Amino acid sequence: MQAINNWRAAMGESFHVVSPQALTLRGYAEMMGQWFGEPAVLEFAGWEQWRTTVSPEEAQATWDHIAHSPNCSIAKAQRLLGYQPRYTSLQGVQEAVTWLIDQGIVQYRSGIGPLLQP
Repeated sequence: MQAINNWRAAMGESFHVVSPQALTLRGYAEMMGQWFGEPAVLEFAGWEQWRTTVSPEEAQATWDHIAHSPNCSIAKAQRLLGYQPRYTSLQGVQEAVTWLIDQGIVQYRSGIGPLLQP
C-alpha cells in the first residue's frame, strides 16, 4: 500500500518488507517456547547429523536458507515510502500459529507443545 500511495518514489525501485530486527533460529525457538509457556529444549547438531532428522525437502529448504544467508533491510522502504511494519517477527509468527491452532491444523498440549495434525 505504501508503494501505491507513494508511486513516484516507488517507481523502478525494489523494497524488502521484513521485520525491523533480525532474529536467530535459537532466539526464535527460545521466544516461541516462552510464548507457549514451555522452555525451548535445544541441542546443537552438525548439518550432516541434523539433516537425517527431517525429510529431504525440509533439509533442502533449510540448506537454501542457511547457504544464502538472507539479510534484508527495511531502511529504504522507511526512507522513501514511510513504511513501518505492522508486526515484529514474533508477532507475525504468533498470529499465524494462533490461526493454525484455531483451525485445528496444529494442536497444542501443555507440556508437549504444538503438534501438527495428521
